[in-house]
Amino acid sequence: MVNKLSIKSLGIIFLVLLVIVAAFIIYDSSHGERSFRSSLVSIDTAKVTSISIYPKAINHKEVRLYKEGNYWEVNLENGKTANVPYSKIQDLFIQLLNIKPQNVAAQSADQWKEFNVDTSGTRVKVYEGDKNTLDLTIGKFTYQQPRSMFTYVRVGGDDNVYQTIGFLDFVFNHNANYFRDDAVIKDDYLSWNKLTFTYPADSSFQLVKTNGNWGINGAKVDSAKIANYLNSLSNMQDPNFIDNPDQSIFRKAEFTLTIQTPKFGAINVSAFADTSNIVITSSQYPDTYFDGKKADFWKRIFVGKNSFIKK
Repeated sequence: MVNKLSIKSLGIIFLVLLVIVAAFIIYDSSHGERSFRSSLVSIDTAKVTSISIYPKAINHKEVRLYKEGNYWEVNLENGKTANVPYSKIQDLFIQLLNIKPQNVAAQSADQWKEFNVDTSGTRVKVYEGDKNTLDLTIGKFTYQQPRSMFTYVRVGGDDNVYQTIGFLDFVFNHNANYFRDDAVIKDDYLSWNKLTFTYPADSSFQLVKTNGNWGINGAKVDSAKIANYLNSLSNMQDPNFIDNPDQSIFRKAEFTLTIQTPKFGAINVSAFADTSNIVITSSQYPDTYFDGKKADFWKRIFVGKNSFIKK
């Protein structure tokens, strides 16, 4: 009888202890969640007027993006400004709003250097008018199997270092040119009817569309090659800019491509050359100059007629 009571008492005590332990675990877990920030970024993208980035790639020199009316601009190192496509601003907003802490990697300023979230990291400041609504430092990047990328970040006013998913350096650690509009030509090639290539000597020619078919002076052409070229040309981009080119190079164009369009009229793309440079200009973006020699960019635009002749 005594043994039965003892076993029964031990069972009751065990159940009570089990309930206490479970309650402690639940409390400790919920307590940890309450002290762990679920979000690091809180900005109203409609109210953002400027973004200042201090990339480590350029020794933390400021890259300032700012809203001018309904458009965005970026300050260049030469003192000028350049247009920024809103799609690139949207990319910045998306990346910032998607920053979610996975865990706390460190809790002390003494550990900031270890994760490159001290002065060595890329700093991002977001402003809504005169109000600084975000001060973020982007630090060390790590890669873990299987295919997991993490970036360590710190928010101003918070000593904690957070591990977040993604490779934030890919978006923020760049000079001003990265954010510029790098379009050379932007139009719908399906509306084009004539392209005139003006070249030295007797190498000039015209590409003309008649009854939906492209031709060169009556010669048979490869429609697939023409379609590939026109598709590439209609969304031509180049990230290699030339600022403050020598104005003497613009005396006479070596090559000119004229595209007749119903939307923009004539789009003229020209190549100016001297012994060391080839500068590309487009009438669609008249204040922007591109490096034609870099990766032989000029050859992608100014092709010969043999590129289209059917063999």
